[in-house]
Amino acid sequence: MPLCWTQTHDQARAGLPRDVLAASRAGQQLSFANMGDPRNGYRPRPRRDYRRPTDQVRPPAPVSEREEPLAPEDLPAPGPDQLDLFERDPVTESARRFGFGDPPSNRFAAQLDHHALDHAARHGWSSRQTRRTRITLRVLQARHRIQAPPVSASQLLELRAYGLPTRLALTMLADHGLLLQDRPPPLHAWFARQLAGLPEPMASELRTWFDVLHRGSTTPPRSRPRHDVTIRTRTQWAMPTLRAWAAAGHRSLREITREDVLAVLPAEGSARVKLGVALRSIFTTLKGHRVLFLNPMARMRIGNLERRVPMPIDTEPIRAVFDSPDPATAAITGLIAVHGLRPREVCALLLVDILDSRVMLPDRTILLAPATQARLTAWLTYRHHRWPGSINPHFLIHTKSATTLEQVRVPWLTAKLGMSASSLRRDRILAEVHAGGDARRLCDFFGVTISTAEHYASTLNHPDLDDSPTDAPASSSNRSPR
Repeated sequence: MPLCWTQTHDQARAGLPRDVLAASRAGQQLSFANMGDPRNGYRPRPRRDYRRPTDQVRPPAPVSEREEPLAPEDLPAPGPDQLDLFERDPVTESARRFGFGDPPSNRFAAQLDHHALDHAARHGWSSRQTRRTRITLRVLQARHRIQAPPVSASQLLELRAYGLPTRLALTMLADHGLLLQDRPPPLHAWFARQLAGLPEPMASELRTWFDVLHRGSTTPPRSRPRHDVTIRTRTQWAMPTLRAWAAAGHRSLREITREDVLAVLPAEGSARVKLGVALRSIFTTLKGHRVLFLNPMARMRIGNLERRVPMPIDTEPIRAVFDSPDPATAAITGLIAVHGLRPREVCALLLVDILDSRVMLPDRTILLAPATQARLTAWLTYRHHRWPGSINPHFLIHTKSATTLEQVRVPWLTAKLGMSASSLRRDRILAEVHAGGDARRLCDFFGVTISTAEHYASTLNHPDLDDSPTDAPASSSNRSPR
């Protein structure tokens, strides 16, 4: 590569020989052509006349000769450094390191990047979360050559193999209507694992039952879609029996007779009811959709589930979490152990639902005790300092939900408490029963039905329960304020 003309001219003016190797040893200084032409806007600086006293440059006196050091504004200005020709973009450079190049459409890439920055500013993302999400979006477009919306969710999830985060990118794309949800629901993958090892056509028959429960049926017999928890529960109750029938040589549910069902059905108790409910759902659904000719469980009595007697829990763990230094744990304990909120009500609680020392629930209004109010205030203070930019409307948030609009889940409450959140609520209702609360008071304060209140009241004379009331983080009068 020839030397720049300006660099060669400077060497000639200094009387130095033209040495290409010596000039290239520290790099070559390039310049644009015709930049010194006045027609291109070049204006030379006025020459300095060193005969004038004002133009004479005098170096600062040594430190030993000065009475006081020079102020920063009196120091000579440093010379300009070498400027970059192009501005460095850390997001673009980091995305190129994955080896997929640049996105095929610069316009769509700029649009997604603008959406990511806007979403990050509104939801209070950190700078690291924003930068990594922008890198994920650029790698996604470059890898799959995406030039226009929508963006496939399955393609985005493939980037997890490269260590790239996808959760916030999925949320941002869904919020702007740019996401194509083509990934199968987790329930489908779970049910496919449950059918592993079952012979055909038994597995196909069970898939038909699953489709009817999951999507519902618009043809007679019509049915509504069941909840995922219902499908999981019935499948778990029935799978041991179905695998036993498959191991015994049955390849289809058409081969199952009434005698086969009676042989595996327990005589009594909750085990009989659980297995009976699951098998009845399978055989009745398949018979109604003409997959089976006969229903072996027709007119078979299986009984009802036995209601468990609610039992109190130890008060020491409750006191420990009620006085926990973690503001979230103390607030959760106050809402459940003092005021008896359901775990799902605590998860769905909004910031606007707590007003004037009251909790506004859809079916009731609860006056907060002073101890609970203090813990809720401490949590709100911590939340404001921990996530100042979060716009999540829910009262309880954590690190992942703070950057979205999602609510926390019951397992997170259980992990915070170190015990079952439902057991803590049952302990609170038992404490109210032993403190002398009647059925009407239980219904009004806890939002339960009459049958549930009577079930808790029946524990007063239970032999396994002590006659003394269960202690709690606060007395009964403070735990159920009026």
